[in-house]
Amino acid sequence: FKQEVSADQVGVKALDDKTLYVKLKAPITYFLNLTAFHAYYPVPHHVVEKDPEIWAANDKIVSNGPFVLTHWIHSNQLQFVKNDKYWDKDKVKLENMQWPISESQSTRVSMVESGQANITVEPPISEQERLTKEGLFKMSPYLGSYYYSFNTQKAPFDNPLVRKAFSMAVDREKLVNNVIKGGKEPAYAWVPPGLTNPVTKQDFRREGGNLVEYNPQKAKELLSEAGYPNGEGLPPITILYNTNEMHKAVAEVIQAMWKENLNVNVELLNQESKVYLDARNTGNFQVARASWIGDYADPMTFMDVYLDENNDGQYHNPLYNDLVRKAQNTNNQEIRMQAMHEAEKILMDDAVVLPIYYTTQPYIAQPYVKNYRWSILGTIDFKEAYIENSPEKASEK
Repeated sequence: FKQEVSADQVGVKALDDKTLYVKLKAPITYFLNLTAFHAYYPVPHHVVEKDPEIWAANDKIVSNGPFVLTHWIHSNQLQFVKNDKYWDKDKVKLENMQWPISESQSTRVSMVESGQANITVEPPISEQERLTKEGLFKMSPYLGSYYYSFNTQKAPFDNPLVRKAFSMAVDREKLVNNVIKGGKEPAYAWVPPGLTNPVTKQDFRREGGNLVEYNPQKAKELLSEAGYPNGEGLPPITILYNTNEMHKAVAEVIQAMWKENLNVNVELLNQESKVYLDARNTGNFQVARASWIGDYADPMTFMDVYLDENNDGQYHNPLYNDLVRKAQNTNNQEIRMQAMHEAEKILMDDAVVLPIYYTTQPYIAQPYVKNYRWSILGTIDFKEAYIENSPEKASEK
């Protein structure tokens, strides 16, 4: 979808070299937070116009951060040097950075332990205890939810009773404690903890409470009510996930839970990330692993995911849409928060998503890597980071 209007109609203009004027179509209480999201970073118009298809996909990308990308071998390595034109360059300590790339969690851990890298994310579940004892395993808060997305237009998940049954048949506590670990918290709703209701001063999730439950007996009853007693008559069901050791482990446990609690045989299908994302975007799945990380610090960054125009679950509920848009069109925080609580209850009652856990950012880092900072939105800042007393100090990774 593409719509073009004149520059005057867009509502964005530069008043002078350092002042940007933005006219909003509706009150947005979180607008300043939104401008800090990386999709809103400024880019030079002439660079984008020159190569509109590939300007951001090569090492010629022009940026304005503390580092400059100098070399990019896709799926292999990124290399950076300090940006001498950065406005606060005196605080930047690293002269260069090298980022090896690997989809394999085990490979990434080996690289850190062997000195080929200094820091990496998401170590394998099976290694977390050992890495903790070695002082390498760490964890940062992360505003996100790991969940399964139902395609609400594909059988058998076009029936909300079936979706509810499958959600109630998942023991999240067991999954988190025995498989996922990493300080994760079992999820019983959509919006994760970590966001404060400015009116009540309470955590949005805590005041909203749990909106789903683990109840295998009720799950069986719902499946029978949907016309599939003891799982009989269900069409073949496949869980789609992108290739990753942890996604596979979670899928295998959920597969076993659905067999035990619902007497349903489920197949697993893993795909390379690009193919998997295409399948989700085109609705070519029944139930798929998914995760959502907040773009800004407000519950709306989760609530608008399932508006009509956005969602891969093919979910369309006018009441849900109305409540979310009500929250989008007022600066009254009491009205906003109440509308989003009500909308979330509808989303969970319709069982559009199967929440599994609230995200944290597990990572491992050598102790000599200092002064980096994680954001609750999942980004890591190396602006003032440095390497201290390390044999690899001459070549930071």
